Order: sequence, then C-alpha cells, then structure tokens
Amino acid sequence: MSGDSSVRASETSAYAAATSFAILTLSFFFVLIHLYAGIYGSPDSLFFRSLHVNIALVVVFLAWPLGGESQRPWQRAIDLLWVAGALWVQLYFAMEIETWYMRTIVFRPIDYFTSILFIFLILEATRRTVGMILVVICLVFLCHALFSNHFPGIFYGPPSSLKNLLQGVFLDSNGIFGVAVAVMANFVVLFILFGTLLNACGGGQFFTRLAFALFGHRVGGPAKAAVVSSAMMGSLSGSAIGNVLTTGAFTIPLMIRLGYKRAFAAGVEAAASNGGIIMPPVMGAVAFIMAEFLDRPYVEIIFAALIPALLYFLVIFVTVHAEARKNGLATMPRDRLPRAWALLKREGYLLFPVLLIVIALIMGYSIVFVAVLVTAGTFAIAVIQPRNRLRPLLIPDIVDETVRATVSLSVTAAAAGVILGAIFAVGLSFQVAQAAAETSQGYLWVLLLLTALMSIIMGLGMTAPAIYLTLVATIIPILITAGVPPIAAHFFAFYYGNLSGITPPVALTAYAAAPIARTGPLGVGVQASRLGAASFILPILFIYEPGLLLVGDPLTIARVAITSALGLIAFSVSVTGYAFAPMPVWQRIGGAFVCFLAIVPELWSDLAGIVVGLIVFGSNFMSQTAAPRSASKAPETEEDEPRVAWLSAISRSVESRVRREDTVPEAPGTRETDVEALLAQVIDDADSKTVTKPTPAELWWGWGVFTVAGLLFAAQGHIFLHARAPIWWACAQFGLAVVLALATVFGRHMLAGHKHTDMQEDGRSRA
Repeated sequence: MSGDSSVRASETSAYAAATSFAILTLSFFFVLIHLYAGIYGSPDSLFFRSLHVNIALVVVFLAWPLGGESQRPWQRAIDLLWVAGALWVQLYFAMEIETWYMRTIVFRPIDYFTSILFIFLILEATRRTVGMILVVICLVFLCHALFSNHFPGIFYGPPSSLKNLLQGVFLDSNGIFGVAVAVMANFVVLFILFGTLLNACGGGQFFTRLAFALFGHRVGGPAKAAVVSSAMMGSLSGSAIGNVLTTGAFTIPLMIRLGYKRAFAAGVEAAASNGGIIMPPVMGAVAFIMAEFLDRPYVEIIFAALIPALLYFLVIFVTVHAEARKNGLATMPRDRLPRAWALLKREGYLLFPVLLIVIALIMGYSIVFVAVLVTAGTFAIAVIQPRNRLRPLLIPDIVDETVRATVSLSVTAAAAGVILGAIFAVGLSFQVAQAAAETSQGYLWVLLLLTALMSIIMGLGMTAPAIYLTLVATIIPILITAGVPPIAAHFFAFYYGNLSGITPPVALTAYAAAPIARTGPLGVGVQASRLGAASFILPILFIYEPGLLLVGDPLTIARVAITSALGLIAFSVSVTGYAFAPMPVWQRIGGAFVCFLAIVPELWSDLAGIVVGLIVFGSNFMSQTAAPRSASKAPETEEDEPRVAWLSAISRSVESRVRREDTVPEAPGTRETDVEALLAQVIDDADSKTVTKPTPAELWWGWGVFTVAGLLFAAQGHIFLHARAPIWWACAQFGLAVVLALATVFGRHMLAGHKHTDMQEDGRSRA
C-alpha cells in the first residue's frame, strides 16, 4: 500500500511540475504576443483574438483545475480533454484564416462542432473563474434565442435557428469576438502588466504608506487611510476583492485596534475597495470597453468618470469622519507615522507612471501607445530604482501574475459575447426596451428605479467587466430607448451594477473583508451599504444633472458638482446621525431633504437646498458639545450577526467564489493579526530597507537571456513577420516563450544550488 501511495504521489508531483511549466510557458506566450501587437501591430484581427481567447482557456483549465488541489485522475483527464478542445479550436482558426468569412454562407458540420465546442469551453472556463451566475445567464439567453416562441410576454418572439444562432455568436461582430474581446486583446493586457509591474516595485505599499502619512493621525485616521489608499490602488487594479486583500490586510486590523467595531472596519474597506473600480484611469478595464461601445475617445470616458468617482470617495470619507467623531475613536500616534514629504522625496518616483498616463492621454496619443509607453516606463523604474530593484528571476512571477489576473477577464469578455450574440440573434434588447418604456408610462423616475434594481440584481456575484458587459446587452438599451443620453445610460447602469459588490446578501467585497476582521459577511455588507448609502443616489444625478459627466459649459459643471457634493454629504451624515454633534430626528430629516433638493435639476432648488442646509447644519453646529465620547476597544469576539436560514446556501456559494480569487491569502483572518508587525512593516518610517541582493550569476544569466530574447523579438517586428505569415509568427512567439520558460527553470535551479553551497560554506565557517 505504501508503495502504491508513493507512486501516486510521484505521479502527482510530476503532473504538477509539468502543469506549472506549461502555465509559465503559456504566460510568456500570452504576454509576448500582446507586447508585440502593442509595439509592431497585430496580425489578422480574428486570428489574434482567437489566439487571445484560446490561450486564456488553456491557462484557466490548468490553473483552475477541476477538483482543486485534491484533484483525482479522472478530473485531471477531463482538464486535459478541455485543453485539447481549446487547442483544436485554435487549430481550426489557423486552418480557416483565409476562408473564415465564407462560413456566413456555407456552414459545414465541422463548423457546427467547433462553434458548439467553443461555446461550451467558454462557459466552463467562466464557471471556474467567475462562478455559475454568469454561466446561467448565458444559458438562459441561448435557450431563449432557440425557443423564444415558448417564452411568455415581452420575451415572446420568432425563434432563431441553430445555424443562425451559432453564426451570430461565433461569426458576428456582436458575438464572442466583438468589442469586449477586442479591447482585452488590444490593450487591457498591457495595462494589467503595468499594474503588476508597479506593484512589484513597491507601488501598492507606497500608496498605503502615503495614505497613512496624510491621514493616519487625524480623526478616523485608519479609516480615512483605507479610503484614500483604496482609491489610489483601485484606480490601477482590476479587482475589488484584490483591493480588499491588499490594503485591507493592513487597514482593517489597525481600525479594530483603535476601537472600530469589526463589521464597521471591514465595511469601510469593502465600500472603499468597491469604489476603486469606478476610479479612473483603469476602472477595472471597464473604461476601455465603454470607450469602444460609446465610440468615444478613451480620454473622454476617464474625464467623465472623474467627478462621480471623487464624489463617491468624498462621501465615504466624510461618513467615516462623522462615525469617528460620533464614537470618539482614538487617532494614531503622529510619531509612529511616516512623514509625507519625506516619503514623497524618497519614493515619489512611483507616481511617475500614473502621471505619464494622464499626460500622454491629454497630449492625444493613442491608448495602445500609452499602454506600451507606461509599461516600458514602469519597467525602467523597476530596474533602476535602488530600494526595491527588480531582479531578472522575478520577471516570470510578474508575467504569471499578469496572465492569471487577465485570463478571467478574457473568458468573461468571451462569455459576454455569447450573451450579446444570442440577444442580437432574435432582437431581444429592442423588445425589452419597448416594453420597459411602456411599463413606466412616460415617467422617467419609474424607469430609473426599475433599471437600477435590475442592474443591482444582474450584477450580483460578478466582476466589474462581467457586470458592465451584461448590462450593455440588457439594461442600457432600455435607458437609451427612453431618451437617456448614451453616456449617462452607460454610467448609470454600471454604477448600480457595481453597487452589487456591497449589497447584501451576495456582496463579494464584504465576503472578502469579513475574514480579515473575523466577523460575519452579512454585517459587513450592511455596514458597507450604509457607508455607501449616498452612492445609491449618485447615479440618478447622471440623468438629471449630466454636468457631473462633463456635459455642459464649465459654469454649469462647477455648479452641479458643488451642489451634488453638498447634497450627498448631507444625506450621508443624516444616515450616520452625526455632523458636528448628534443629530435629532428633525435634523436628519432636514439633511435628507437637502439631498432631495440637490437632485432636482433647477437653480431654485439648489438655492433652497443651501438655505435648508444652513438652517439644519447651522443649528447642529451650535449644539455641539466640547467633550467627545471616549474611545472604546473593539470586542475581542466576533460580532453577532443576524442568521437567516435561507442565506446559508448563498453564503457558501459566495465564499467559494471569493476563495477562487488567486489574490486571496492563505486562510485570511484565521488567527489574530499582529498589529505591531503591521505597524513595523507599513507605517514605520525607516530610511533603509533590507533587499535581497541578487547574485552575479543570477544577474548575468537572467539579463543575458532576456536581452537575447528581446533582440529576437525585435527582429520579428523588423521584418513584419506578423503581417507576412501570422501562423509562423505565432509559432515563433511560442518558441521564444518555451526558451524563456526553460531559462527560468534553469536559472532558479542554478540559484537554488548557489544558495545551498553558500549555506554549506557558512555552516563550515561557523564550525
């Protein structure tokens, strides 16, 4: 028996090693083809997009194995079967590259087989990375397209034939290879590579330290630092959950240490991290996709998104300030915090890539050029900087992390293409839009309430790109048909869909933050929703006050921004029940009324809101007391949370979804966090940092290999291999990826041997 066990263990170890090497090779391949396309241009667009999607599928089937870590042989065989299926689909595209568009006329049995297989592989990869919600939505729309004559009410219509449906999903520009996949393939991968590089050279820790330096010593310091650091990190990150698990790992324990209730501390981080998805310039990759759907320059989208995002974080910032004043929470000791100016002088160069993005976009450069430029600039910083210099053998880790973060977005974009293709096959979006307009009976506010609720429901349990792409196909056409300006319709639906991340019971960011605070996710979701209560009103302003999206003259934009900020803050502190002092009922009602007056798009209502606000908050200011309430320590045990039987299945499902995020640390929150260690790691202002120095062998070997690879890479671009022979170009890129993967394995083995020799010599010298 022991012999059989050792054999099985040996086979498992060999399979794991082979899988790791395959993932590393595919990761290099994935990054190389996108870097090449950004610098020299891409081959045939369909071939390039198919290569993008199929590499993503193979990586998903290997990196997210069926059965997880305890995978059985039959599950391993299924994974390999799906890998073979994805390879076949790519081979099919390579064979059909010259006659692809003939498939709209002649659809052969092999075309039926390949298109059905491709859709199945996309849905399976989506299930593994995003969850069953998006898969069910895809299946519902596919079934509706085939059997729409059996659906009731507004969903009734003539069905599509299987051939027309597959052609719409597989061939049409609104299908799998539509806008979403095109955007992912053209420049989103490069921006994710940029974010990973910036984080590898200390960008994430710098943002956190800077936020604590600016706000840690003030009232509600850790909570304010959480808001600011999440805004800075979220502007570059594509994952709200990843944002929680990076900044929240530091901010949540510190808030609890200073007297914040556990659910509130986690709720602050959840609400702030969820807002990171709406902060330019990246917006979780949604900004790029939205620019394509609206057919507007990317720079217009991010500038339109700026004021609403700032309002979102301003409201949360004011809310945590009021909460800290209300409960008399302690501040952080000033002498334990870094000095902001000293930190900027020492590490301010980490802000250069962000400034480079803004400057290049304002100067009118294309988004692809900006992506290449900022990636190259960040790489140069990573290599040159003295404090956290990039080592060559860390580059494969950066490549691997980039690809793992990207492939889930890629399969999501492909799944959204399945939805769009099915909808356009039967014209469902037009039918639903007309029916919704009739249901609202001309009352825009009724339509807005209906679509807001539908957006939140359809966004439950999904990532930002999946939310937006689903709403593009379903909710946004309803608003546009009702006469809402397209840019306002897109932002309105996306904001409400994104709010599903903090809306119980399925609130992904709350489920990510709860284990760090050692409390229940339902309570965290309630606190996050309360903190972001004003953000449930903010999207309505896009419709009635389009100046928030930079529509109108500068004076109107300034007036709308100021009055909206005042109204949202008034509503937020009214919900909290504390402004300058505790607010009695009449003042809280008055604050809510101020918010209502700010929403009404009339000058008289803005003036009336200012007058009412002066009365309400002026009287509250006069009643403030000099002695704040004393700080209290957080309870040592987990807070009680209301338990509802029917929520248990939802909780298990969402917790499983959060665990699938590759950024989740091992067993978060299972033991009490060492707060002093966090202070020493993140907050203490040390002038020097211990950095592991690479050996000369690692430097010569690593940079030598990457230099040779770079020369070969440039040679392919010099002869325009991608345009002359796209298939041979793909083979050449794959061969280069294999060489880099082998060089990485050899370099790490060599480095491990050097370390072992050094340890032996050190032991002999001590003896």
